[in-house]
Amino acid sequence: MTIKEMTAKTGVPSATLRYYEGLGLIPKVPRNSAGIRDYTEDYVQWVAFVQELKKSGFSLEAIISYIELAKKGKGTKQERKKIILQTKQTLLQKIRTLQHLVRQADFALNNYEVVVLPRTEELISKWSA
Repeated sequence: MTIKEMTAKTGVPSATLRYYEGLGLIPKVPRNSAGIRDYTEDYVQWVAFVQELKKSGFSLEAIISYIELAKKGKGTKQERKKIILQTKQTLLQKIRTLQHLVRQADFALNNYEVVVLPRTEELISKWSA
């Protein structure tokens, strides 16, 4: 299938498909006699796999590392598992950061009249002066 058909089937833009190929996130796509990429159903599965990992919070770098290790064989399965664990730890840290930010927003809301508003007005008055 052409890149246009692949885009229609996967919902992934053609530029992204070329980018994924360039990064090694999907195997090199064979070309037909006219030099046009000729995707198979296997590529649909590869793109779906990469998209699933991205939706699970994996960075592109982590996905690349995971795939590179997988290409080396079963002996790398523990290293690949470590990448999943590292991704989970990164996500948990992001959650902690977001929870902290929510607490800060709660403080600002709960203390708007006595802390935030007076501070804002003080700073604005100095700005205008």
